[in-house]
Amino acid sequence: MKIKTSPSLLAADFLHLADEVKKAENAGADMLHCDVMDGVYVPNISFGFDIISKINRITDLPLDVHMMTCCPEKYLDVLKSSGADIITVHSDYTDKDTVIDTLKRIREIGIKPAVSLKPGRPAEDAFDFVPYVDMILVMTVEPGFGGQKFMADMLPKIKTLREYLDIHNPECEIQVDGGISKDTIGVCAEAGANVFVVGTASFRADDMGKALSDMVEIAKAEYYK
Repeated sequence: MKIKTSPSLLAADFLHLADEVKKAENAGADMLHCDVMDGVYVPNISFGFDIISKINRITDLPLDVHMMTCCPEKYLDVLKSSGADIITVHSDYTDKDTVIDTLKRIREIGIKPAVSLKPGRPAEDAFDFVPYVDMILVMTVEPGFGGQKFMADMLPKIKTLREYLDIHNPECEIQVDGGISKDTIGVCAEAGANVFVVGTASFRADDMGKALSDMVEIAKAEYYK
């Protein structure tokens, strides 16, 4: 699979958001990670659909929308009209059957579905969702805040998921989010992740293009060995 970067807009300068989006484009990002937080499922509040829609107007990069919300199924149509290309919901936001129905609905409206696991959720929590997703997001920090320290004890979870996916859904990608940098991207790739949400280490780097390029090369060296 291709190694991909998804710079997190939480780390961008919102006073100059259009410039930040263009910076990510010019830096070679594969997509843009948009964290939608409702202050209920997670304790923080970020930004909503109007911002996503405005971003969509100025970029051709796919919008990778991570719904850290308690009822994402209510907003699928507005996310589609806002330009979302990927919608990720959490495995534990409600009961399993409702999560599956939400993932099915995401695909029905022409968007790639994904499911996320918080640090406290085991790899096995995702197994029932594997037939319905194009990507599994493993959180390597607690969801809701940027700038946290990478949790290395999530690496066995990534490895377990990759082994399961290789049998049951080989085309499914694994994304990691939280504390991803030059120091951590290699071990995540070695464990089986190929899509990397990069926040502080991308938008706040002195040279975003070089930072992303360097991280991709590190990830390639470990993922393909």
